Amino acid sequence: MGLELYLDLLSQPCRALYIFARTNNIPFEFKHVELMKGQHRTEEFRKVNMLMKVPALKDGSFTLAESIAILLYLARKFKTPDHWYPSDLQKRARVDEYLSWQHVNIRGKGSKLFLTKVLLPLLTGQPLSPEKLEGVTEELNVVLKQFEEKFLQDKPFIVGNEISLADLVALVELMQPVGAGYNLFEERPKLAAWRSRVEEAVGKQLCQEAHEGILNAKNLTADKIAPELLEHFKHQLLKHMGLELYLDLLSQPCRSIYIFARSNNIPFEFKHVELFKDSVLGKKPAAASSAEQPRTGPPNSEGASKISLLKKVPALKDGDFTLAECTAILLYLSRKYNTPDHWYPSDIQKRAQVDEYLSWHHANIRANAPKTMWIKVLIPLFTGQPLPSEKLQEVMDGLSTSLKQFEERFLQDKAFIIGNEISLADLVAIVELMQPVGVGCDIFEDRPRLMEWRRRVEEAVGKELFFQAHEMILNIKELSNIQIDPQLKEHLAPMLMKMLK
Repeated sequence: MGLELYLDLLSQPCRALYIFARTNNIPFEFKHVELMKGQHRTEEFRKVNMLMKVPALKDGSFTLAESIAILLYLARKFKTPDHWYPSDLQKRARVDEYLSWQHVNIRGKGSKLFLTKVLLPLLTGQPLSPEKLEGVTEELNVVLKQFEEKFLQDKPFIVGNEISLADLVALVELMQPVGAGYNLFEERPKLAAWRSRVEEAVGKQLCQEAHEGILNAKNLTADKIAPELLEHFKHQLLKHMGLELYLDLLSQPCRSIYIFARSNNIPFEFKHVELFKDSVLGKKPAAASSAEQPRTGPPNSEGASKISLLKKVPALKDGDFTLAECTAILLYLSRKYNTPDHWYPSDIQKRAQVDEYLSWHHANIRANAPKTMWIKVLIPLFTGQPLPSEKLQEVMDGLSTSLKQFEERFLQDKAFIIGNEISLADLVAIVELMQPVGVGCDIFEDRPRLMEWRRRVEEAVGKELFFQAHEMILNIKELSNIQIDPQLKEHLAPMLMKMLK
């Protein structure tokens, strides 16, 4: 039995495989899996790919999923020309670099535009609001700029003078928004010239053949989609496009929500509300630089004020529903997305313990830990006066009392606050306790039990995600570059001076 490729050319990764195999004269049997008819969800296809996704490869008794893995397998097995996946160490690394980056950038944003412009209106019967479409388009524009400046630069192709897998994977993804009616090449001459070179390298006729279906996506109608898939698609798309979280990761509650949503694979749109820009805390100078937060577009200060009358972050918008207050948002997300039980246990006593901590921490850990940032960073920034050492000591004494109660009353000798698994209580606690760390007060240093608990929490949510969320607070010293509006400074300085007394 020869090589079989299970494909639907509406899928970008499938098109990449199809073009690669055809242009390299790789013999294969085209197994058409019609996604819109739900053929990828059948038991027959499940035997080929238990993930029930295309593309998939079957080579004798060997099966393989994931397009990048399949492309590399074909390149090695059929010894395709070296330029596709160069033997040169650095050129190969460049291909790998792009293939890793593109998943959540070019692929993520291009697919999102297609879904919002084509599938979502098709399934809901309602056009997308201009504001929403503009936001999705802007997300794509951001990564297109990165693609041109970081990966393409002034080269004919991504890794130099010859086409590689990186170019092929990039092109098929960028054709998805074109199929949705957004010609992203139109006002980007460098990108348009690169597209022409890629098409010539693989053959224009083959490229047009592979993209015929997606370029006619506007003709797609609901009756062409299998009934059993309609509700599934509708639910997934609305869930993906509906949820907006208004956050600034300098804020402890925002970090807890961000980590919770990301670690539970909750799809949401990150609306960046910059607390230290165009807010009561002043404006950043144009030349100032700071750690980049995950963001989907321009700052949303004005939008956030319409979402939350309290004019505070975090805030949630889910369709027409809006919600403020961190704990309420965490509980809403855990219920809506049926997150694992350990976060907010169904067991009545364990749930009560989570509730107990969440109530206690407001006037204790949350009341004391953030004061270190005000005392060490913000008040000197606003008042221009040196910090009285006795004031910092007073704050640290209050925090030490709360930490002692936290260890003895809540943590005790357990792995986490309610036992052997992480809960919302642990997450809410850790983000608060990282605030003093950010300003140089390492409260974990002489507290081994607390240090071990922190390590377990980091591992439970993922260390990379944990430090990504805390990147800004751990670089809080950069706030010294902020320019304070004179009127705001005059208004706030007297109030802040009272805190020093």
